[in-house]
Amino acid sequence: MIFKSILNPAEGLLNSFLNIFGIKGAKWLTDPKIAFWSVMGVDIWKGMGYIMTIFIAGIMSISPTYYEAAEIHGAGSWQKFRAITLPMLTPTMTVTTVLNVIYGLRVFDMVYALTNGGPGYATEVLYTGIYKEFGFGRYAMGTTLSSIMFVFMALIGFFLIRAMNKNEVEE
Repeated sequence: MIFKSILNPAEGLLNSFLNIFGIKGAKWLTDPKIAFWSVMGVDIWKGMGYIMTIFIAGIMSISPTYYEAAEIHGAGSWQKFRAITLPMLTPTMTVTTVLNVIYGLRVFDMVYALTNGGPGYATEVLYTGIYKEFGFGRYAMGTTLSSIMFVFMALIGFFLIRAMNKNEVEE
């Protein structure tokens, strides 16, 4: 709800800030051309802290002895990143990618709170359609679409984990 007031075209904080610099603000949630991108930006902002926490935990789990050994062998910052950090973060990247893809497929709350699927159908996602099916009393269609999405997300999760773990060395 805070972002809905920030993105308000008439008196929102974002447009007021842009007006200070002489930039004409936009109709962030009411213009069909940019409403989807606005909702996506808010959703990315919402999930950024969670994903960063996972990445920080992944980085902190890398033993400093790897970096010390690389430094002794004369590796630079880029070489240490490419040879140590990136490969050791592969499991973390796998988890965050799967979580982000599944969350992106099942997003509903942000769309519903900000635009209710509008303007028109500009921000309509599958789950707002499922919600509307239940709202119209078409429970069979809503349940069918929900079940299809569950199977689809399970398959995507399975294949993403499998593809991303293919390069991972088993211990």
